[in-house]
Formats: sequence, C-alpha cells, structure tokens
Amino acid sequence: MRLKRILFATAAAAAIVASTQAAAKAPGKSTVHLRNGQFVTGTITERNSERVVIVSSDDNLKYEFATSDIDHISHEAKKKNYDTSKFRGFIDLGYGFGFGSPRNNFWAVETSFGYQLTPHYYLGAGLALHNFKPCLESYPMRTDKEKPQLNDPDWKYPFIPIYLEGRYNLRSESHNTPFLSLKAGATFINHDGFYASPAIGWHFKAKQYFSFNVSVAYALQTASYKLWCTGDTPGAIPDHSGSSYLSKGTAFHNVMVKAGIEF
Repeated sequence: MRLKRILFATAAAAAIVASTQAAAKAPGKSTVHLRNGQFVTGTITERNSERVVIVSSDDNLKYEFATSDIDHISHEAKKKNYDTSKFRGFIDLGYGFGFGSPRNNFWAVETSFGYQLTPHYYLGAGLALHNFKPCLESYPMRTDKEKPQLNDPDWKYPFIPIYLEGRYNLRSESHNTPFLSLKAGATFINHDGFYASPAIGWHFKAKQYFSFNVSVAYALQTASYKLWCTGDTPGAIPDHSGSSYLSKGTAFHNVMVKAGIEF
C-alpha cells in the first residue's frame, strides 16, 4: 500500500512538474486548480517539484502553493493575432453551380498563400483544382482525336487555374468580419484560358492557430480547344497528324459556395 502511495505521489508530482514546465512554453494565462476545489488564474512566475508561484490576474497578488495541494494546472491557448501575424494561408473546398450556356458544375479545392499587408488588406497567390463535369453540349469530350467532331484537350483532366488574390476585410481578422476577395489568373495545364473569381464572405475570428471562413463567389473560366473535323470543313486548320481542326473557345459561368480554413 505504501509503495502504491509513493508511486501515485511520484506520478502526481511528475505530472505537475511537466505541466508547470509546459507553462514556460505555453503562451497565455495559466490556471492552478487546487485539491479543495479552488483555483487561481494568472501568470506563473516560479515552479519546481515543491511549489508553484502564480501572480493572479484578478487582484495582481502573488500566490504560492505546494505541489501536494495542487490537483492540476491548465493553460490558456494563445489566439492568433492577425494584426501582427503577416504570413497567411488559405485552403478552401467548394462546389460550383453552372448557369447560362454552356452549363457545367464542378468540385473545387483552392489555395492561397501570401502576406497580410495591413489588418485589412491581404495579397497572395495560389492555384486551384476545378474538377468540371464534362458535358457534350458545351465543351465536347475527346476520346480519339483522329475521329472527326471530337475535341482537344481531354475532359479527364481538371482545370488548374493559377492566380493572384487580393482580399479586403471590413475589420481586423482578430474579430469576426465580412470580407471581399478577387482572384485573377489563367489556366495553362491541358486546358488554356482566363480565370477570374470575385467573392464575398465571412471570416470567423481565430481560435488558436487557425480560423474559418465561408463565402459565395462567381467564377468565370474561359477555355480554348481544338474541334477536330474533316479536311473539307471551311476554316479548318491542318494538323501535323494529318487531321484538321477548328479553333474554338467557350466560357463557363458558375456560382460557388465555399468553406475554408485560414492559418
């Protein structure tokens, strides 16, 4: 029985020492919870295996407790302050609902990394994956470009726009705030075209090291492609493969709903 008590006391002391050592690294306030149910919140100024000294944030007085009287110590996590944190990162998941003609829907993953110029202005760059659902009535699908009336490039590859992003927050992002965003760039991989997407959304203030946002956006994606055809088609352009094609272009219009994390 004595051995169990010794082991328990040793483990308790080790846990208290470990937690108090963590307090040196943990930013923010700490709370000392006593075995009698009372607690004191403030800044720990001294800690070792025998005692803990804390300056209370309520009355600015110094309190000293023996480790045997302490049940546990908790630490308040430091919230990210966007007024002083300059590097920013965004990762959004969303879905685009097509409208107009042609009409295509797509799932999206969008990123942006950059610099918080002021508490209100952000400038960065990123890329996205827009997995459009192919539709024969809009941007024809290609299976074999040697056959007529099929297109190039192939729909099995997503659109990958690369863009610059500017963002304006009505308030500092250390608070809940509405924001406006504009992304502008182009696609170069497999699909070629211009990309632009203005958005309006709501930023939820930081919890610890990251925060959340939701937004609604309009996305414009243009695309150029080759419509393969027979050689006697008016305006057809000869290809080195011996076939010919018409140079075509189209534009997709989508309303997007997105949710993302920020860090």
